[in-house]
Amino acid sequence: MIALPHALPYIRIGSSSLALCESDWLTETLTNAASGTDVPLWMAKDISRGVESFLMKHYKGTVIDSEDLFARIEKTLTSLGLNHVAAKIDKTPPPVRISLSELARRAGSGYELAFFHLLEDQLTSAASGGATTVECHGIRNCVRRLVSTKKWTGRCEVLKTEITDFVDQMRARVAAVRPDLTLVIAS
Repeated sequence: MIALPHALPYIRIGSSSLALCESDWLTETLTNAASGTDVPLWMAKDISRGVESFLMKHYKGTVIDSEDLFARIEKTLTSLGLNHVAAKIDKTPPPVRISLSELARRAGSGYELAFFHLLEDQLTSAASGGATTVECHGIRNCVRRLVSTKKWTGRCEVLKTEITDFVDQMRARVAAVRPDLTLVIAS
């Protein structure tokens, strides 16, 4: 059995990207759908807690596809007679966080080309899956792992710049199709 860092399953976005399913995101999604309708705010929050409870206590998997999650939410709203709220659900998945350090671990020390291939796959998957925000984090640990050093060197600085440039190039390439996608590199 795998222990998740929190009780909610991860949300699969695209073919290989994962996002955290967080209470705040669920609540915001449902309250936004209910705004401008006859459904009071407290009811939208209560439905959100119900969805959260289902995911924690009854959903058997550790990962749920974003399409499946939204379909379940719509089905719940429809069964409650809230078709008008179900129709207003914004099916934008939560932000995707990509661990550059984890990608470097998977690629192996010194295998920079494999790392860039894994990073491209993750970014493409998130973009094609409908994510609007992708945050890449852990760049310093990633670079040190790829360079196989504990101390920051000039080679580390060069590789950090190459990774940043690569993400910028991916952002530019994806912008033609998905101008709403935000790609950021956090420390």
